[in-house]
Amino acid sequence: MFSRIIYEDWQLIFPIVALLVAATIFATASWRTLRMKKTQVDHLARLPLDED
Repeated sequence: MFSRIIYEDWQLIFPIVALLVAATIFATASWRTLRMKKTQVDHLARLPLDED
């Protein structure tokens, strides 16, 4: 099915860049979560939630 698609070598940069951006965002969020102080975790746990 995809054999009819003309796929040039320079077009490979788009999925590679997208993967790198997504991996960087995920790694940054994970790093910040793991490095969070106990007081900040307790504060975020006590935030009011919408209870219906």
